[in-house]
Amino acid sequence: MQRVEQALARSKEAMVRDMFAQIAPTYDLLNTLLSFNIHHGWRRAALSDACLTPEARVLDLATGTADLAIGAARQCAQVVGADFCAPILRLGQAKTRRQRQTSITFALASADHLPFADNSFDAVVMGFALRNVPSTQRALAEMARVTKPGGWVVNLDLTRPVRPWLRPLYRFYQDLLMPFVGGLISGRREAYTYLPKSIQGFPPPEEIAEVFRAAGLAEVSFRPLSGGLATIHRGRKP
Repeated sequence: MQRVEQALARSKEAMVRDMFAQIAPTYDLLNTLLSFNIHHGWRRAALSDACLTPEARVLDLATGTADLAIGAARQCAQVVGADFCAPILRLGQAKTRRQRQTSITFALASADHLPFADNSFDAVVMGFALRNVPSTQRALAEMARVTKPGGWVVNLDLTRPVRPWLRPLYRFYQDLLMPFVGGLISGRREAYTYLPKSIQGFPPPEEIAEVFRAAGLAEVSFRPLSGGLATIHRGRKP
């Protein structure tokens, strides 16, 4: 059974890596269009919950095109942006060069096997990626491992609306409009069909909070944003 689970995990990881490599050129544009530009505010809220200080060293895991990393670099001394998809990581590197963000370095790394020592970072943040990892338990355990005692682990992800009146509107949007617009612009409709499925299959916030606790994190809490379209989880390493 364990071998089967490992094979399935590797298969999902390879599928997600290939998908992000294919949509990398239009990733930022579609994030802005499909979220109606709200995603920038969500990222600022996540960084606020990380309680960054000017001296902090921060890991932005699944950094993608480095928006969270760039936001963190404006607040703290050093940021490492890690991602398992080389093409999208190169876009993040190019963006930081354009913006002259010299305090950001990058690493090619998978969320469930981080190449960093224990207690390496004052905070670890992840944006819109926990749904895509092979194992949420393993990813959060690794995030907790590399965080220094007293530091925060923060995850921002897309979730299902908590307001009843939003739910049918959102299902129409994500099941029909999102694949149409995403496919039209990226040329990869299957990627934007996968996206709503990944949101629907993501455990509810209460269950993710329990995974945070199982990873050894304390003071675990979560808060919905924009009526539950996104949710921030955080926990402090004892």
